[in-house]
Amino acid sequence: MFNRRAMGLDAWRVDMPVETFLRIVKVFDLELYDISFQKTAICFYAHVWQRRNIVHALKEAELVATTGAIAYLLRSLRKPYRLLALLISMLLWYVCSQTVLTIDIRGESEKHRQLIASTLQELGYRTPFYDKDLAEMKAKLKKRLENDIAWLEAYQEGSRYVITYTPKEFAKLQVLKQDALIAQEDGVIAQFEVSHGSKCRRVNEFVHKGDILVDNVLLDSKGQEAKTDVEGRVYAYVWKDVRVTMPSNRLPKSFQFFDLLMEARRIASLDFRIGDKISKENILQFSTDMGKIEMVVHYTLYKDITTPR
Repeated sequence: MFNRRAMGLDAWRVDMPVETFLRIVKVFDLELYDISFQKTAICFYAHVWQRRNIVHALKEAELVATTGAIAYLLRSLRKPYRLLALLISMLLWYVCSQTVLTIDIRGESEKHRQLIASTLQELGYRTPFYDKDLAEMKAKLKKRLENDIAWLEAYQEGSRYVITYTPKEFAKLQVLKQDALIAQEDGVIAQFEVSHGSKCRRVNEFVHKGDILVDNVLLDSKGQEAKTDVEGRVYAYVWKDVRVTMPSNRLPKSFQFFDLLMEARRIASLDFRIGDKISKENILQFSTDMGKIEMVVHYTLYKDITTPR
């Protein structure tokens, strides 16, 4: 009953015999709350949307008051200036929700940050502007900056676009002279970034630790083997289970969950290099036992599996 009053109910008062009142309530199937019988009157509560039915069934009933949030809303909307303020607020909320106020560019080189900012200006993305096709903006940036940016991602946070990038000068392929590229761990090949060498495997192929992925032997025009330099990296999807624990405390479960999840991500990414990232995250367990909270997370990682760590 308390929750219903907090949301909003009509308080009614009617003068009539109790038997007549109960008969009318039954005939019209009225849903009433907190009925009290006084000496000269009957008091009760009902939902606001039943007001019409009550007036029709109990013509002598008097509406005393409306309680809760609905009452506050109805009283507020009776005043023109409050209604105007509400409409202006809704209009401002709609405009702000459809407007990009800032573009946050995050990366490792100030020169490339300025390059992305100037390119956005040239493409017509001058803040503030109405929300546009983010995928289209990302595609245009990649095309214009393909010689300068190795990796670029864009996403939206409220009224802000966030662009993260890796410049090519920070993503140079590692030169391994004439050493073959060998898998350092098990995984499924996702991408080759190789400019020299002979590929021995294919994308989406499962490989084991120790397998040769890019060989340093090529066949020359005479069909004879000749050694060559090997330059590049091979990225693959690998899997890792991370188990983290912490003492149970008085913080809400949501905060404990967040703390453990951040620690699991930190552990999963400890040996990351340029280009490595978390691809998928699957929480297998979150439990409390013997005063400790434990979380187990299964990660799918996108990693360079040819560079020793």
